[in-house]
Amino acid sequence: MTQPQRPPVKLVQTAPLPARADDQRALAPGEDGQPRPAETLSARRISRRWTPADERAGRPARWLSILVFLLVVGLPTALAAVYYGFFASSQYATEIQFGVRSADAQRNDATSIFQGMASASQIGLQSNIVVKYIKSRSMVDAISEKIDLRRMFSGPEVDELSRLDPNASIETLVEYWRGKVEPYFELTTGIVSVQVRAFTPEDALTIGRNVLALSETLADDLSKKARADYVKFAQEQVEEASEKLRQARQAMLEFRDRERSIDPNKEADSARLGLAKLRDELGRVRADYLTTRARTGEKSTVLVSLRDRIAALESLIRDAEARMTGEQSKDSVPISQNIRSFESVEIERQLAEKFYDAAMQSLQRAQFEASRRAMYLEVFVTPSLAEHPVYPRRVVSVLIVALASFGAWIFLLMIYYSVRDHV
Repeated sequence: MTQPQRPPVKLVQTAPLPARADDQRALAPGEDGQPRPAETLSARRISRRWTPADERAGRPARWLSILVFLLVVGLPTALAAVYYGFFASSQYATEIQFGVRSADAQRNDATSIFQGMASASQIGLQSNIVVKYIKSRSMVDAISEKIDLRRMFSGPEVDELSRLDPNASIETLVEYWRGKVEPYFELTTGIVSVQVRAFTPEDALTIGRNVLALSETLADDLSKKARADYVKFAQEQVEEASEKLRQARQAMLEFRDRERSIDPNKEADSARLGLAKLRDELGRVRADYLTTRARTGEKSTVLVSLRDRIAALESLIRDAEARMTGEQSKDSVPISQNIRSFESVEIERQLAEKFYDAAMQSLQRAQFEASRRAMYLEVFVTPSLAEHPVYPRRVVSVLIVALASFGAWIFLLMIYYSVRDHV
């Protein structure tokens, strides 16, 4: 059965705005004679043209963004241009360059720090110590004893923003000093560069010369202390050896005074030699006595003389033997015991002398090595009188303020659009 055909459906535009050309293309049938999907039409209906009402509604936002731009970018840039162009005081700079060097030329390679050489590391350490000292309060106190820093930085030629309060505390002065004196240590070359700024060329030169003089004094003090520490142990060894040698010599002197003997060994040798001679002499006299008695008989006067001589020689021999054995008197000491005491004291004295000689040689080697490790400042750029001001860099400073302000404005603008899109 044939169904009745429906009448064709006509699309009617209900929006108040007139249909655009793209909407008409959306309403046109496709190649197969069927109308295009309704989503195409709806998507086209959503986007519409900018109207004068929308223009009037967007004007306050545009003026607000212009006002923010002027406040954030224009005003700081204008103030910076006025300050740096008409009010900022000129600053003069002097430069110092020096290197901390060792007396041993082979130790002055700064790149050896990366290879772990102790001497090069010591040079780098002392260079950094000098840099820290220049920026410290100790430097400010030392220079303040020679020149009036507060007067130099608070003169009438200094503008209000750059001027130091004449009654400022020492902490404020140190912070201000760190802004005017800038030391820098370059690790690859081992060179220390110092830039000194002041509001007159004479003040900059005076400050620079005092900074250099105090830095040299510090380097000398550090070098002396390092050398003293290096030879300290050797000096202690020498002092200890000297004390032992003094005690040994004092013991030797006391022994000689007590025993009344300079060298018991020599005295014993001399006593033994004398005793041997006496015994030889006694033997010859006895032989003569026996020969004479056999030839002349008992009544000879020669025999009487020989008997007296034999008795005298025997007495001398007994005395000599008594001295050697200590039997001469109750208070006498045998020579053998004197020899043992003397040898003990003599050994102590010889050991003390050898220890003292070794300590002295060690001290000489330590002093020689310490002299090779001595550090000093090698200055190759001395402070000089400036002819033209270097700071402030007026154009560069204004450009920096402008770029910083523009960056801040961009940041605020991004925050604004981010908040607006999420509300």
